[in-house]
Amino acid sequence: TINLPADMKGLDSRQLKQLAHELRWEVLENVSKTGGHLSSSLGVVELTVALHYVFDMPEDQIVWDVSHQCYPHKILTGRRSRFPTLRQANGLSGFCKRKESAYDSFGAGHSSTSISAAQGMSVAKSLLNKRQNNCVAVIGDGAITGGMAYEAMNNAGYLRSRMIVVLNDNGQVSLPTGTPSAGGTIAASELSAYT
Repeated sequence: TINLPADMKGLDSRQLKQLAHELRWEVLENVSKTGGHLSSSLGVVELTVALHYVFDMPEDQIVWDVSHQCYPHKILTGRRSRFPTLRQANGLSGFCKRKESAYDSFGAGHSSTSISAAQGMSVAKSLLNKRQNNCVAVIGDGAITGGMAYEAMNNAGYLRSRMIVVLNDNGQVSLPTGTPSAGGTIAASELSAYT
């Protein structure tokens, strides 16, 4: 059983695929009982496995934009046994919550904030002369349309901050985000269609 990211480090690609399959069913089984953000969490299962396999949390920082897609992350970061308490009184939060776990780098709940948060963490690590400085922002195809995300990318380029931005362009945005001037009022997934 995988309870912490360190438990995954020795897995091969077949075992990582199996872990993703198990995570998907664990999320599905629990959310069917407690309610919650199902599609957003199912949409990042493989991405979550990959991020925790590659990076070294909690030393490395992973910031989930909005953080409604963090359920697989919660399972892999020491909260598997408590996952049935998701969104219940005295249970796990439906979002990342810093006081809930050292693995929750940022307590979000609002859209388009991940890039600026990861940038701030990267700048802080640089000022503290931290040798290891991996700060990752995971942002979806809906949240990337927010002006704050673009301001943060512009600022990161100006400051030359060491950070990684992962665009989860899975077409699962829940609302139309396009505008008539940008080609319609459909969801702005597959951003290459707009460039």
